[in-house]
Amino acid sequence: MLARTTLAILIAAISVASAQPADPYGPAQPADPYGPGPTPAPAGTPSNPTPAPGPDDPVLAEQIALDLVMRAQQLFDARVFVDAKQLAVEALVKSPKGAAAEHARFLIKLVNKQLGITDAPDPTNPDVSVDVTPIQDPAQPVAPPAIPPQPEVPGASGARTAARVHGALYTGLLGATIGSFFSEKTPVAGAVPVGIATGLVGGLYLPRLIEKREWTEAQIRTTGSGSVWGGVLGGLFADAVGVDSTGARHVLVGASIGSTMGLLGGAALASTQRMTRGDVALVDTLAGVGAVGGLTMGMLMQPAEGEAYSVNAILGTAAGFAVGMVAGPQTNTTQRRMLRVAGVAAAGGAAPFLLYAAIYDRDGNADERAVGALSSIGLVAGLYVGFRMTANLDVGLDVHGAPQVEDAPAAIVGRHSDGRWSLGALSITTLSPELAPQPGLAIPFVAGAF
Repeated sequence: MLARTTLAILIAAISVASAQPADPYGPAQPADPYGPGPTPAPAGTPSNPTPAPGPDDPVLAEQIALDLVMRAQQLFDARVFVDAKQLAVEALVKSPKGAAAEHARFLIKLVNKQLGITDAPDPTNPDVSVDVTPIQDPAQPVAPPAIPPQPEVPGASGARTAARVHGALYTGLLGATIGSFFSEKTPVAGAVPVGIATGLVGGLYLPRLIEKREWTEAQIRTTGSGSVWGGVLGGLFADAVGVDSTGARHVLVGASIGSTMGLLGGAALASTQRMTRGDVALVDTLAGVGAVGGLTMGMLMQPAEGEAYSVNAILGTAAGFAVGMVAGPQTNTTQRRMLRVAGVAAAGGAAPFLLYAAIYDRDGNADERAVGALSSIGLVAGLYVGFRMTANLDVGLDVHGAPQVEDAPAAIVGRHSDGRWSLGALSITTLSPELAPQPGLAIPFVAGAF
C-alpha cells in the first residue's frame, strides 16, 4: 500500500513539472550555426518576389496626394477654404511633382483669392533666380534716372513762347518791308520803327489766334521754321538776281515773299502732325550750318561777283533744310541735343577766324581763302563731333505719335502721303510711249504720294 502511494505522488509531480510554461524572459539560447538552413518556399512561388511598398515609394506618395487633393476639392466646393488649403498644402508636400501637385497649386491659388491672401512663394519650388544687376562702383558718379517722354499739350507754355517768337519775326519782317517804302532815299528810316512796332504787336496778339487752332509746340515750330528759312532764301535770292543793283528794299521784299510762302508750306506740313520738336531743331541746325557753310565756301572761291556768296548760301541752306526734313523723323534728336550740336559746329566754324588778324594780307586773297577753307572744314568737323558727343543724350525722348505711312513711289527722294520725306533707292523705269516717241529708260529722282 505504501509503495502504491509513493508511485502516484511521483507520477503527479512529473506531470505538473512538464505543464509549467517556459520563462519568456529567460536567457536566449544561441542559434546553432550548423543548424538547418532557411525554410524552402512553397512550390509555385516566384524566385524574385516584388518588395512591399515602403514609405518613400513615389507611386504610393502620388496616390496619397491624389486622395488629399480630391478631399481638398470637396472642401473647397463646400466653401471650407481653410481646411481645403491645409489638405492641398499637405498633398503638395507629399508629392511635389505630378498631376496631384498641379491640382494642389491651383486650389491654393483659388483659396488665397477667396481669402484675399497674396500668393506666397511655393515651398516646393523656391525661386532660384540670380540678381544680375551690376554693382555700382562707389567711385563712379551715379547716372541720373531716365526722363520719360513728355506728351505735348496744345496751348502749353512752350507753344505760346514759340508762337510769340515766330509771330514777332514774321510780322516784324512784314512791317519793315512796308516801312522801307516810306522814304525813297532812306528806306531804313521807316523800316526800323515800323518793323519794331509790328513785331511787338504780332508777338503779343498772334499767339491768341494760334491758340484757337489748338496746335502743339512742334506744329508751331514747324510752321515758324518754314517761315524763317523761307525768308532767308527769299532775301538771298533777291540779292542774287540783281547784279550791282540790289538794295535793302529789294532784299526785304524778297524775304517777305519767301517768308510768306514758307509760312504756308510749314502750316501745311504741321497739319499732318508728323514733325516733333527735335525734328524741327535738326532742320534748323542743318539749314543754319548750310547757310554759313555756303558763305565760307564763297570766301574760299573768292568769286568775281559778290552775288555768288548769296548763291552759295542758297544752295547750302536748301541742302541743309532738305537733309533735315528727310533725316528728322528717322533719327533721335531733341532740342537739348541739337543745341549742343549747333554750339560745337559754330565753335568749329568760328575758330579759324581767330587767325585772320594774324594772317591778314591787304594785297592778296590768300588769307581769306585759308580762313574760308578752315572754317568750312571746322563746320563739318564740329557737326560730326557734336553728333558723336551727344549720341547717348535723351535717347528715346524724340517720340513720334502716329505710325509712319510708307507709300511713296520708288525714287531717290520720296514724299509719303503723311507729308514725310525720305531717301529711297535708285530705280530704273521704262518710259511711257505717250511721253517719248522711242522706247527708253528713266531714273525717278523725286516722287510722291498725296
